[in-house]
Amino acid sequence: MDKMDEMDEMDKMDELDNRFMPVLSISSIPSRLSIPSIPPSFRHRLWRWTRRVLIASAILLVLVTATLAYLWHRYPFPMQKLAAAPISPVVTDRGGHPLLQRVSADDQWRIVVPLEQVSPWLIQATIAAEDHRFRSHFGVDVLAAGRAAGSNLLAGRTVSGASTLTMQVCRMMEDRPRTLWAKAVESFRAVQLERLWTKEQILEHYLNVAPYGGNLRGVQAASLAYFHKDAADLSLAEAALLAALPQSPARYRPDRRLQLARQRQRVVLERMVKAGFITREQAEQAAGQEIQLAPPAREILAPHAAWLALARRPAGGRTTIDLAVQQAVETILDQRSAELPAGVQQAAVVIDIEESAIVAMVGSAAPEGSQHNAAVARRSPGSALKPFIYAAAFEAGRLNADATVYDVPIQRGGWEPENFTRTFAGPLPAGEALRRSLNVPAILTAEGTGLARCLGVMEACGLGLPPGSAGRGGLAVAVGGIEVTLLDLTNAYATLGRGGLMRRPRLLADEAAPPQRALGAEICRSIDEILCSRRRRPAGMQALDDSAVPWFMWKTGTSAGRRDAWAVGHNGRFAVGVWAGAVRGSGHPELVGSQAAEPALAAIFNLPALRRPQADPPPPPVLAVRFPLPPPQEAGAALCILSPGAGETLIAPGGPAVVRPRANRDGELAWFLNGQLLSRSDRLELGRGLYELRCVDAAGNSSAVRFAVR
Repeated sequence: MDKMDEMDEMDKMDELDNRFMPVLSISSIPSRLSIPSIPPSFRHRLWRWTRRVLIASAILLVLVTATLAYLWHRYPFPMQKLAAAPISPVVTDRGGHPLLQRVSADDQWRIVVPLEQVSPWLIQATIAAEDHRFRSHFGVDVLAAGRAAGSNLLAGRTVSGASTLTMQVCRMMEDRPRTLWAKAVESFRAVQLERLWTKEQILEHYLNVAPYGGNLRGVQAASLAYFHKDAADLSLAEAALLAALPQSPARYRPDRRLQLARQRQRVVLERMVKAGFITREQAEQAAGQEIQLAPPAREILAPHAAWLALARRPAGGRTTIDLAVQQAVETILDQRSAELPAGVQQAAVVIDIEESAIVAMVGSAAPEGSQHNAAVARRSPGSALKPFIYAAAFEAGRLNADATVYDVPIQRGGWEPENFTRTFAGPLPAGEALRRSLNVPAILTAEGTGLARCLGVMEACGLGLPPGSAGRGGLAVAVGGIEVTLLDLTNAYATLGRGGLMRRPRLLADEAAPPQRALGAEICRSIDEILCSRRRRPAGMQALDDSAVPWFMWKTGTSAGRRDAWAVGHNGRFAVGVWAGAVRGSGHPELVGSQAAEPALAAIFNLPALRRPQADPPPPPVLAVRFPLPPPQEAGAALCILSPGAGETLIAPGGPAVVRPRANRDGELAWFLNGQLLSRSDRLELGRGLYELRCVDAAGNSSAVRFAVR
């Protein structure tokens, strides 16, 4: 191809390019862009309006900020209103089970619990159901508020709310009509509260005041009412059900509309899944779990202990009552009531010696029992005070268990005390005199030791004595001439079981009970050995083998006129006191401590939770007698049979019992057995039966004892 042809071809290519790409042609681009110009007057007006908007916005921002600052300081958050709601007093046993519940002053059930005592499931369910952005917003959820506003505008009515948990706390604090103004106030208060409290504090308060149906306020009251368990113990299914209620407590109340509540529960579980709190599998399992609603709790358990605890602490609290032991003691007393005369009531107290805790208290079984608590009523204890008379003498070095005391007729200011059997045993060991509950030796011991010292030991051991007990009771104190409460007397025996350390009995779990030394440990061991079940058989256990008889020490008492029968003791682990008597009216012949109270005491000590088996005891201490009590002047004048002892029971296994009569005088005496003169009195072989033995001296003075052979 020659040069001319090549040039023609290039021209054709240029022509083709110009035809198909005119935009890219340089000749098509003007030398200066043609942009419509904005008139100067319009640009001036636009700038003027923009500046006005910016200035107005700045002024508005300043005004809003100033207004908020003014309102913030002019109307500080009313913190006092958050704590103004009255609390429902609740008394529980040691495990937290309610014994007594009372509505608050505003007739609501409201029980406050800290956040750490609320099930984590319930915390998560509440956040998911009510305010899933609770952890991130500043009191008002702007996103939720915008969404709710749009939904309400489209529907033409209120179909969605945007209240956060914080706003709900503020609304419940100040109940207002549901208006836009009220919502604005709630939002303002919510922002304030978020600056004053942590998220945990706000959540805790909400869970304690939110409505859960009826007059239930707060998760603890709702959990106890619907499930009979603490809020800390709720399962996932139960927590989701409770979290569903505050949105509409009347509509979803489970004890009335369980199916609706279950539907709302499933919504809550679904929201928990979306929030990442639980898995889909956990939600399905919880949704399928059967909900067991507890029946309404109307019965008051351990009423006398519960009312006493409420009297000590009107706000309620956790007691030391062991409900299992309490109910077992109640059962024993109910069974015993059929064997007591009509109108006779019973009371019992059980104290854990180591913890100084009242684990059971029965105040009365009478219809008026809720008003009358015989466990804290002052009554005459009879001979149940005698162990403390002897303990005072032992501690003062006047007696020990083997020292001789005298049971002889005496007269003190016109008073001639006598024994229950109306006979006298003469000289005998102090331990035996205490075990047989002889009156005259106890009176002489109190007289020789000093009544003030004996009363001091009683008070040191925990007995609250009436003012002026020494002058009021005199030597009759040794036989129950003053009044004490069953609770105090049982605690005094707990002091013996504690080796002489006295502690006040605790009924509320957080009460303090520091120990105080009242008696020496060796004194208490000596008293225990004298009165323990190795030395004698408790009532109702005579037919048992020795290995089947539990170990405990005890003493009975019968008041003058037989209005009060007592049995009190301890087994080293628990102290138990039982009272039976006529709350009102006269006494009854059957109201004797060994008959009316001792069988119940033995049955309580034989309960599996309290029982202490017989064990090989350490040798009893030998206490020094430094200042022996002198024999009374009457000891040489009165004729007394020393052996056999009055009321003694002799055992004759497989043959006759050998009895060797002995009196407190030498010389010629005439002996009569069941009214018949004996030809010899140095040795008698007697079969089973009841006997009266009498001796008569030359001057016609006589002494008699009644005893039995089995």
